[in-house]
Amino acid sequence: MAALPTEMITEILLRLPVKSLLRFKCVCKFWNSIIKTPNFIKLHLNQTLISNSNLQLLFFYKSLYSADLDHNHISFSGIQLPLSTQGIEVFGSCNGIVCIGNKTEILLFNPLTKSQFKLPIIPDLNRVVRLFGFGYDSKNDDYRVLKLVQCFLINDMGKFVEAELYSCNDNSWKSVQGIYDFTPDYHRHGVLVSEALHFNARSNKSDYIIVSFDLQTESFLFFDYSKLIDDTEFYVTAQLTELGRCLCAFVNYHDELREYVDFWKCDIWVMKEYGNNESWVRLFSIGNKCILRCQLVLPIVYSKDGKKFLLGISDLIFGWYDLESKKFDAINFKLHGMPRDHLMMMGRFVGCYVGSLVSIEDKLRSQRETLPMIKKKK
Repeated sequence: MAALPTEMITEILLRLPVKSLLRFKCVCKFWNSIIKTPNFIKLHLNQTLISNSNLQLLFFYKSLYSADLDHNHISFSGIQLPLSTQGIEVFGSCNGIVCIGNKTEILLFNPLTKSQFKLPIIPDLNRVVRLFGFGYDSKNDDYRVLKLVQCFLINDMGKFVEAELYSCNDNSWKSVQGIYDFTPDYHRHGVLVSEALHFNARSNKSDYIIVSFDLQTESFLFFDYSKLIDDTEFYVTAQLTELGRCLCAFVNYHDELREYVDFWKCDIWVMKEYGNNESWVRLFSIGNKCILRCQLVLPIVYSKDGKKFLLGISDLIFGWYDLESKKFDAINFKLHGMPRDHLMMMGRFVGCYVGSLVSIEDKLRSQRETLPMIKKKK
């Protein structure tokens, strides 16, 4: 049997998941040489982003767990981390790289290839609220980490937010000029959409606002999205995420004016045209008639055909919500090595990331080449 042309072998390999490619590197030296080249890694990432494939879920319970996204079941397996899991948080992900940290360390980490890089960190003195965001600046071929710190002035008891930006290219932190008068939501870190990081916050007038930081221009923008929320009769939890490359706001309502009591409904909104505050569209509402005994609904990702949403219910239940039939079907959820008992209430779902072969160490060592860019939503 004649050998296949190199171009055909490459095309076949480009359509395989990361875990298979890592195994197939051992097939022969020729395959290994193809899979580890920077050009193949970029092409594979681009193919993954276009096809919306290789999606991975993250769950935290004393340690970090990862799972392939599957329509019928979700099976989490533990991730060995090169840092202490005491107080660990996931700050964001981009191109298969996950940014995680604790009180003393920040790590850029590819859970599939085990590529890793520890950031130099700046000690936080007299700081109360600390938030992070992580993303990729395609113009400068640079991975960046933003840190927001809420400070209190002792003399007049006022408060403001300081911003610091880390650049992989420079391997250093710098201050972002300006003083910003808002109160960030310290429950959730930055959401990456269109190469900008987005934080849920309240203005000094108590309006619901989105604080956006452009990774290329290193500038802040503010969006008021109070019109999406009715907090006159309900206790409300409003948060941000990314859905289908759009900025998404999901608003959970509860019957009583106190937290997590008698879930009523969740509204899911998306900004169809990025940067246009008038382009918010409500995709759907899901109520207590569809999901019973629920505290919080979290939209995670579209199905490949775009007809369903994967939802997380109070961090412990996953299921697909059909946009046409308006029905919710739970799927099996397993956590290897950990019994599912009442202690699982301490665990939490922390996000979705794209599996890739991207290596932070290789990027820092090699001549910089631009990675695939997701164009801004029109």
